[in-house]
Amino acid sequence: MGQSEIYNKLKNSELSLDSELIESAYSFALESHRSQKRHSGDPYISHPIAVADILLNLKLDTPTIITGLLHDTLEDTLATEDEIKQKFGHEVLQLVNGVTKLSKIETYTENKLQAENFRKLILAMSKDIRVLLVKLADRLHNMRTIQFIPQLKRRQRIASETLEIYAPLAGRLGMHNFKDELEDLSFQILNPSAYSSLSTRIEYLKKDKSNLTEKIKLRISSLLEKNNLQYQVEGREKKIYSVWSKMQNKQIAFRQLSDIFAFRIITESFEDCYRILGIVHNRWSAVPGTFKDYISTPKINNYQSIHTTIVGPERQRVELQIRTQEMNSVADKGIAAHWKYKENYSLIDNSSSDPVNVTWLRDLVEILDSGGSSEDLLEATKLEMFQDQVFCFTPKGDLIHLPVNSNAIDFGYALHSEIGNRCVGCKINGKPRPLYTKLQNGDEIEILTSKSPAPSETWENIVVTAKAQSSIKRFFKKQEKDEFTSLGMKILQKVINKSESITNTELNTFSNKFNRRNTDDFLIAIGKGNIKPRELNKLKPVSRLSFFSRYRRAKKLDKMPLEVSNFQPGIAIHFAECCLPLPNEDIVGMTTDDSGVVVHSSSCKELNTGSNKDDWIFVSWKDVDPKQYFSTRIQVSVKNEPGSLGKLATVVGSARGNITNLNISEKGKDYFDMIFVIDVHNMQHLEEIIDSLSVVENVSSVNRLFLNLQ
Repeated sequence: MGQSEIYNKLKNSELSLDSELIESAYSFALESHRSQKRHSGDPYISHPIAVADILLNLKLDTPTIITGLLHDTLEDTLATEDEIKQKFGHEVLQLVNGVTKLSKIETYTENKLQAENFRKLILAMSKDIRVLLVKLADRLHNMRTIQFIPQLKRRQRIASETLEIYAPLAGRLGMHNFKDELEDLSFQILNPSAYSSLSTRIEYLKKDKSNLTEKIKLRISSLLEKNNLQYQVEGREKKIYSVWSKMQNKQIAFRQLSDIFAFRIITESFEDCYRILGIVHNRWSAVPGTFKDYISTPKINNYQSIHTTIVGPERQRVELQIRTQEMNSVADKGIAAHWKYKENYSLIDNSSSDPVNVTWLRDLVEILDSGGSSEDLLEATKLEMFQDQVFCFTPKGDLIHLPVNSNAIDFGYALHSEIGNRCVGCKINGKPRPLYTKLQNGDEIEILTSKSPAPSETWENIVVTAKAQSSIKRFFKKQEKDEFTSLGMKILQKVINKSESITNTELNTFSNKFNRRNTDDFLIAIGKGNIKPRELNKLKPVSRLSFFSRYRRAKKLDKMPLEVSNFQPGIAIHFAECCLPLPNEDIVGMTTDDSGVVVHSSSCKELNTGSNKDDWIFVSWKDVDPKQYFSTRIQVSVKNEPGSLGKLATVVGSARGNITNLNISEKGKDYFDMIFVIDVHNMQHLEEIIDSLSVVENVSSVNRLFLNLQ
């Protein structure tokens, strides 16, 4: 496509385009890329012209067409931002900047580079969806000419990225023509033998069945004419990648697909779509399970059509799609078909007036805003793109789109991340059901919530949607930060002998001394054990008190324990596996790198094995629920005779203990040495159980057991 062709296309366009400005952009791009060639040997200008042509076919606006012409000028030529802004305006500059590919960073792996590029794309899309439309046109033309790239691995990398990201993105925007072509072009590179085999078979099938296909078309047309309906009947050509995917997903051979014919009936109104459906089903039998009404319940990308499969003329299975002309336009061009561009458009601010449902895109922007890594964003996108949809309702009747296999937890997070975090139960169609129940089309879901957020860490492995996974990760990341920050503050106060609050000014001074970016980083480093208590000694103030007063104050503070309310193991504080400490006994905390504080019984032998006593922290139990259970170990030596184990279990149960694990450490001719893991309330409770076991007949000894984990 040359200069004259693009000018003619502009003149014949039904849109109100600024031909003069577009021609100026063409001249600017031609001059900027004058000395450059593509891999094919063609002048480089052929690429931006082809991209602009694709955008013209989508009937997009003037700034988008100009962006197509200029999208590579900032990266690949000497053109500057000031030049583009001066000649074509700020709007075009923003679009060009959004589309501009990132320079390759040699220190990044290919996967990280791909993730960073995609992060930039999502960020640009959040400001203006036209960025994605230009990027898709750019990718489509690059895929059409990919055979000229000499390196096989590079062709495969680009094709893989296209198949995993750009084709599904086009599908989610309803641009099925783009999606189908991108998939077939990618598949041809990634699996050339399968592509060639299927292509040959499909061509043979088309020739072999051409007369039959025409007969079916005529029979359908004749039926519709008799009922005085306005219509068009079009044969729908099979797409090679679509055929391959169906074969793989359903584990069927090609011959099992060869008797399926696809036709599209395009009519004038919604009512006619349902009339045609009734007429067709009245004439030919429908194949059970194949009817889908996407008119009353559109797909997430606003795709609308009636799908059905009939045992039609000549006793062949025939796939039918019934839709209006407007639906057909949206199905082919998606978001580009009826997009109304607004100044300063934002995905977040204009959700109510979107011509295509882009909730999924807002979820990706939310993941981006929450500080997730580029790799997380990329994986979340792949997760969202490849899912079919189920349609569920809130008790108020609001429609919620979710991927297939979603559960009530996904539903809660789809409503709002805070609802998901507070979710404790659900009712599906009015009946209480488990949160992990898979949702079905048409289900009504009521989410039951608690006053305080308390998601489970296991949810991350249960949920399906990227939004739910991101929200759960974000919750626990914040909880981890809060726990380590709180623990770090307690340790700092303890070490520097300061019972009152530490001021922000002091914290800033301390964090600067340890070269930390901010006070949170400083406290987290202390809580995680990356800054040891002995290193904090240099922060202790030099007191002007007398030696005696200083000594008395230091001794008093040294005995002040690090108190933890409702003491339970968590993210920042852990119970040592070697001794499994219990309430009512003295305990000691040991700082460990990156893991926070590990709490030991003061009787634990591990405290004397290679640990620096300067890193010990005096910890105490506080406000422990007397009904709460804690695990501990005991070793019992018992005579080897029938019923011994039953007697021991009975004694433990009668004493309100609970055996959770049992191992036989030694088995002699006369005696067993057994190790029990039991749940007790506190040290006193354990001692009661040990005393009760000690008086059992045939028991020779009972002891609390500490393990040597070195």
